[in-house]
Amino acid sequence: MSALPRIMSEDRKRSIYLLVASALGQAGATGLAAFATRDIFAAFRDGSTALPIVALVTLAVTGGAIGVLRFCERLTAERVGQHFAAALRMRLFKHMARVSARDLAARRNGALALRFVGDLTAVRAWVSLGLARLISALIVLPVATGVLFYMNIDIGIAVAVPMVLGLLCLAVLGPRLGPAHRRLRSRRARLAADMSERIPHAPELRLLGRIQIETRRLQTRTDKLVDAALARARGAALLRAVPDVVSGLAAASVFGVSLTRGLPAAEAAGALAAVGLMIQPMRELAGVWDRHRAWQNAREKCLNLLTVPKLEIARSDDLTAPKAAPSVVFSDVSSGTLRDLNVTALPGQKIGIVGANGAGKSTLLSLAAGLEHAPAGQVMLGEISPTALTTRERREMIALVGSRSPILKGSMRRALTMGVPGRPADAEILREAEVFGLGKVLDRLGGLDGTVAEGGRNLSAGELRRVLLTRASLSKPRLLLLDEPDDTLDQEGPDLVRRLICGASATTLLITHNMQIARMMDVLWVIEDGRIAEAGTPDDLLVDVSLAD
Repeated sequence: MSALPRIMSEDRKRSIYLLVASALGQAGATGLAAFATRDIFAAFRDGSTALPIVALVTLAVTGGAIGVLRFCERLTAERVGQHFAAALRMRLFKHMARVSARDLAARRNGALALRFVGDLTAVRAWVSLGLARLISALIVLPVATGVLFYMNIDIGIAVAVPMVLGLLCLAVLGPRLGPAHRRLRSRRARLAADMSERIPHAPELRLLGRIQIETRRLQTRTDKLVDAALARARGAALLRAVPDVVSGLAAASVFGVSLTRGLPAAEAAGALAAVGLMIQPMRELAGVWDRHRAWQNAREKCLNLLTVPKLEIARSDDLTAPKAAPSVVFSDVSSGTLRDLNVTALPGQKIGIVGANGAGKSTLLSLAAGLEHAPAGQVMLGEISPTALTTRERREMIALVGSRSPILKGSMRRALTMGVPGRPADAEILREAEVFGLGKVLDRLGGLDGTVAEGGRNLSAGELRRVLLTRASLSKPRLLLLDEPDDTLDQEGPDLVRRLICGASATTLLITHNMQIARMMDVLWVIEDGRIAEAGTPDDLLVDVSLAD
């Protein structure tokens, strides 16, 4: 289980202190501006022809200082917010890389994308535009009010009363934004999930005559999102109206007190100058509630993601990963559709796994790869669990080819060598690529420096599979896991699979529905209803199971 990064970490603590210093500077400048304004208006009252140079200079300097300090505050706050969001982004990514593939697959892509886009935006906004401005308001408002009390107690009270009432209104109205934010966030997540699910298949949906149906569904989601957004906007607008009301009340109170008590106009003018400078922090304080509610919802969702259990178990220091092809032992394993599985692949053995769809074949491979942890029983590679392998050990030991094997945007070289230990020479990469029929693809893309599009979209399904087979061959693994490796390949598929498994000294677990490939294996495991129904050589079993089911 992971937790959110600390906002006051060592690398951000200095920036937070700078925000406090900036707020103190703004508060001091506000007080000086009030006194300077008072002295300037006193010069009007006295009718003196001499300019109040000191007061004029002070007013100009304090105005410039407030502008500079607010600029620095915004910049520092944005830096803190971006750094915190980046730290959380990396923590979420690293955490998700260590959870069960089954747990990850259970979450919709749109919802996961919202964690890394919408929720992180809310997190950054809270730190850079919420927390930073809260610090500023909590320092500027009390200090400036204290200056007014020092200038004149009656004026101080006249300003403090509407300010306190305004703050109480913010405290009462602010929490009401919580439900509006949760509703908006929920509807945004649903729409994002629906859009991300349908956009990649839009042409096929049109072919199925589903465009109008899906458009109506998306429009309904959009209308609900708009309603939720307007509800939140109404609440936020009401909060932001409070400082404007407070400003009018404070100004009227200052004039009223000054007139009834016969106070000098200069003091009233100085107080009004301070009130004008105090309203901006109060407006920002109104916005803090809005961002805080968004932050609370985003934090809750991020924490929920970080509580997904990691696939990590402790291991004793004397255990090391096998240096040769390991045995693969399943002892009383139950996971998904697998039930009480007890079976062993000997070191270097080529195991073919056959059976009907949904029997648990892919789950078995995920367990062997350490992508999942068995709720019951134990999976061992030699003397070590696959979930206890370090990143380096796993990369050097295991190669997995399946429908979810990643191909990211980048060069062809990167696509062919992703996860391959060491740095194969270009000559070796080209040689293996030719062996697996990628010569024409390399010519078309411009060699190893040619660009592979996101998800390999500029490659055909068969070409993608050839890339994965080449990558597995270059990896020189000790454990080779293949989930229907001939899928999407043409008639050369069985020959390419033979080249891969015969060219590797690895223990091999291979799922197949292809009779020709099944006959290449040393042993077949026939899975039915989550259990090993039969095990033996292809000749002993006569491959009379329904491989094509």
